[in-house]
Amino acid sequence: MTQKDNYNEKKEKSFDEYYKKAMHTIEDEHKRMDIVCDKLLQKYENYDQTRAFIEYLRSIESVFMNAENGKWSVEKTQDEMIKAEIYLISHETGIDEKVFMEIYEEFQKVNNDVKKTQEIAEQLIERYSNIKDCIECDDCKKFIVYVRDALLVFSQSIAGSEQFDEIKEVREELIRKRMQIFAQDNRPPLEILEDIYKEFLQEVHN
Repeated sequence: MTQKDNYNEKKEKSFDEYYKKAMHTIEDEHKRMDIVCDKLLQKYENYDQTRAFIEYLRSIESVFMNAENGKWSVEKTQDEMIKAEIYLISHETGIDEKVFMEIYEEFQKVNNDVKKTQEIAEQLIERYSNIKDCIECDDCKKFIVYVRDALLVFSQSIAGSEQFDEIKEVREELIRKRMQIFAQDNRPPLEILEDIYKEFLQEVHN
């Protein structure tokens, strides 16, 4: 074996070891988060909507964990986060994911233009407000508002930045907005969601 071959072999082994270690770390992070979420689900099982909020935290945290470890771009992080929301809302409502994907695709056509994003949201809300006897429309309108807010938060807060610290700030703002939605009609009280989120952060990130 030549010196060059020996170097290449060591380099390949080093990369394999690094990859295995990185994958092991990611798996550990996800397992830890799942344990935390399961504990929170048990602790707050008597409150309305807490399960949905905890599952939302699990979902969005999973996306951002993968984004940080995988060095995702802002655009990919944004896309995966909205797709995670599509999965969640479809699971909660029983509405086919295709319905929400069609809405998301309408937003994608304007390519994160702030003004056009707002215009598309208004048009879609009006469209779903004018459909008679539509069982799905209320959930669709909630999703439209969520996507609009998510896209605006991303575009206004990080405007082309690739800094992950700034993406974390976006995550925080999105979660705060979601808490307001879950706490509508005080079910559950916002204070309970604040407690859940505080415990979640302490357990997952400390």
